[in-house]
Amino acid sequence: MNILFFCWEYPPQGSGIGRYVAEMSSALRANGHYTVVVTSRSPDTLERENLESGMIYRIFDRTELRSRKTAEQAVEIARRHDAAWIEGADHWGECEPLLRLRNRPPVVVKMHYNDVLLKSRYAQAWYPWQRLMIDLACLRQWRSIRAERYSLEQADVLLACCQRSLAEAQGQGIRLPRQTAVIPNPMRPLSAWKNKESGHPTLLLVGRLDVGKGLPYVRPLLENLLPAFPELTLEIAGGDSYARGLGSIRHWFLKQLGPVCGHVRLLGSLSREALDDAYRRAWVVIAPSRWDTFPQVVLESMARGKPIVASPHGGMPEMLDKIPHTIADPATPAFANMVRHLIGSPKERTALGKQTQARVHTLYSPTQVADQYIQALAAKLF
Repeated sequence: MNILFFCWEYPPQGSGIGRYVAEMSSALRANGHYTVVVTSRSPDTLERENLESGMIYRIFDRTELRSRKTAEQAVEIARRHDAAWIEGADHWGECEPLLRLRNRPPVVVKMHYNDVLLKSRYAQAWYPWQRLMIDLACLRQWRSIRAERYSLEQADVLLACCQRSLAEAQGQGIRLPRQTAVIPNPMRPLSAWKNKESGHPTLLLVGRLDVGKGLPYVRPLLENLLPAFPELTLEIAGGDSYARGLGSIRHWFLKQLGPVCGHVRLLGSLSREALDDAYRRAWVVIAPSRWDTFPQVVLESMARGKPIVASPHGGMPEMLDKIPHTIADPATPAFANMVRHLIGSPKERTALGKQTQARVHTLYSPTQVADQYIQALAAKLF
């Protein structure tokens, strides 16, 4: 089957959504399908790139996002390659002009991140006044948010990584399309991976420095754990970000840490090799997010056989379903208690790591996810 992915983000442009498009299209090609990616131009890349069983077209600039011209180009390329459907992202409402065209293949919209869903929007607000600032910013971006909502409601099929996203959207009054499906993101298995824990208790948090990633919960977590593990270190792998009214989150966060600041190492953005080393050192990975749809850090931890304690806010309970000692609210002592239990029990860490590794290989392998994707969409569209 031939499938076209339409997205501004694609390596080397963008981040998480682009990585998903690259991984999913690769998984489909490995399963014998043909994929076409229509994406943005980027320096030092070819406008047209031939792949084995695929093509990449880098044909538009950021300023041409949501233009009718770009949508018509994508449809023309889809016809040229006889694409059964076009998949696009909800973010920035890129699919709105596609959906407004009459003569086109079916358009599948994948929910990744949008400002329509209030849960994800307000996860970035730690102080009540920040909500007002976020709402004002959204008023300025009303065209983008209107396009995101249109994409969610008018998609021929709406995909989500987890059931929780669909439930939150429906509960908020978004009129979901008649056809929806939950398809997880794939995680490529790691060959010859070996864990090598640090010589002293080490936690790892992976993600940009962001209130939504749960940084406000770090100080109380460490204050809870340090009496039992005075040599404990928390490493955070991710670059800085900026929040309305707070400025640099790195600077704000360091001020919030107070007396536990010496137990936190900010690693910044890491290369793949350096990130692998950080995962190896970790005794426990934490994901105390205020909202996260289907975080890559959970998949990466599972693939590496690392125990993880994650938040219930988003898709993480579905990702770690029926695996004990993994889900707790980071705003409560239960989160610290779960982390403490794992730090103090090497056998439990090893056993839990094996369980998560088996689950990621069973449910989230590229072969499995690609098959699930094709079967679900073929059944709904034809």
